[in-house]
Amino acid sequence: MAVKREENPAGSSNSLRGEVPRVFGVLKVATVEQIQQIAAPHLSYRHTDKPTPSKRKQARTASHTGALSDLRKHGLAQNGGRLPGGDRLRDLTPMGLKAAARELGRPVGGERWATRPAAPAARAPCTL
Repeated sequence: MAVKREENPAGSSNSLRGEVPRVFGVLKVATVEQIQQIAAPHLSYRHTDKPTPSKRKQARTASHTGALSDLRKHGLAQNGGRLPGGDRLRDLTPMGLKAAARELGRPVGGERWATRPAAPAARAPCTL
């Protein structure tokens, strides 16, 4: 008899759940397909035998969709809206941002900006 997973019902692995915060350490908001293309670009060449583009995309992104679902269950990720094409945007919650900072070895919070000098263009005042 199969045992029901209680911690991660979507069945994602630790490595997949670790990839997602690393991608969000670089991007603020992304679709599941963008996460897959950055974290595991080799999957873009799989599932080419599927009959339709939507089936191919679903097969490519299923593992990262599961990882995002499990992260959402733990309060680390959230849905951030939709693109005009219908893709959902995902982002991290404040707790997820702290987890991403730890995953990337960066200081938690805004301390990193105080320790690194900004580029000259970043220091210039914004005039609109």
